[in-house]
Amino acid sequence: MPNRRLPNSLAAVIRTLTTARDAWTQFPSDRLISPAHWAKLDPAAPDSFLNLLLKEAGDVPLALAAQAPLTSAFSQSLARLTLLVSHFHQVYDLGVDRGAFSPGGRAFYDRSVTSTAIPDLSTALKVLEAAAHIATGEAARKTAEGAAHIPMTLPSAAEVATARADTVQKRAASEAAKLNTDTQEGELARLYPEAQKLAVSLINTIEFNLDERANLDDAGRRRIARQWGVVYVNNDGTAAQDPEPAPVAGPTGNPA
Repeated sequence: MPNRRLPNSLAAVIRTLTTARDAWTQFPSDRLISPAHWAKLDPAAPDSFLNLLLKEAGDVPLALAAQAPLTSAFSQSLARLTLLVSHFHQVYDLGVDRGAFSPGGRAFYDRSVTSTAIPDLSTALKVLEAAAHIATGEAARKTAEGAAHIPMTLPSAAEVATARADTVQKRAASEAAKLNTDTQEGELARLYPEAQKLAVSLINTIEFNLDERANLDDAGRRRIARQWGVVYVNNDGTAAQDPEPAPVAGPTGNPA
């Protein structure tokens, strides 16, 4: 015996509501939902619930589409900055090994003078912080060392600073886009409980009205209910289908 399946996802809820909306227009003399239901589905009413739900549901993919390239640009910029910061400290440490730089110079970059490990670059904030220490540290080291100062190269502190500024800008754009996406998803999530409640109310009303029709068997009721958005499944979860009724034979024995 097929059982109805209540919508349990946004896509299923929207499918139920839009099917009932379309059926209202398609079957004007055989409407199975109430005028109060229709007021929430009416496409001509700008503030109808379904119009609002469809707008919010459409705003989410638009926000995601706008966010994607900004997030990608930030990720690429951060990866490059991470590489530059890592190489800066590795090159400085190699210079210490050669005697070109002093171990104490590490302190200008917020490192221990005895450290042979580069700073922790495991998060974006740590990379940005380490990059900032490079820019200020190189200037401070130059002042402290005076004429003996040998500037860092490959990469230089200026290269790191330029890359950091680019990453900061791209991070801000990405975060703003992510905030917009989160906002749109939140607005849609707030509508979902009411949307599901409306879909269930529609289904209950459709089946109640069809139950009142003694001229229909269960299969006939399900066939009509499907036209209004009700979904039926078999016990194994597969979609249930009911065969069309056999044609009634006329006086000659042929289908009437």
